Amino acid sequence: MKVLSSEIYKASQRISIFLPMKDEVNTLPILKSMFDAGKQCYIPHYEGQSMIMVQLESWAAYENLPINSWGIRQPSVFDSKSDANYTGGLDLIFMPGLAFSRNGARLGRGKGYYDKYLQQCLQAGTHPKTVALIFKEQLVNHIPTLEHDKFVDQVIFPTSEEINAIKT
Repeated sequence: MKVLSSEIYKASQRISIFLPMKDEVNTLPILKSMFDAGKQCYIPHYEGQSMIMVQLESWAAYENLPINSWGIRQPSVFDSKSDANYTGGLDLIFMPGLAFSRNGARLGRGKGYYDKYLQQCLQAGTHPKTVALIFKEQLVNHIPTLEHDKFVDQVIFPTSEEINAIKT
């Protein structure tokens, strides 16, 4: 799998990964690999206009998370003091999105959660690397951006062999 063999992943210990919606790349095999490799795993927790990254301790903890209105698992209690920025920051953030350009521009779902969160990381004195995990069809030539939009450092899409492995 391209993600697990990438230098950016290998060099990272504190990693945030999105839990997939039905139309996104299945990140659960990566999540399992993170636990197996002893990496610290953080997942997004949304409430209103805010997002924090909270630590997920184990696969069992993931399975016990309630499912929210978007159909993804997340903790039931929103505690901003549990955010990764308060406990040492993040090395890497896997980014979701609807579309990405080759230069790293990102089209999200319109709430600006990740753009705001990356700005909070900078304010906290950290600069995590960002990787978009996408289907090849999500790669486009151009995405209009605004001044506050954050670009991703790397875009990874699975090969047909990896897509088959992810689905099983």
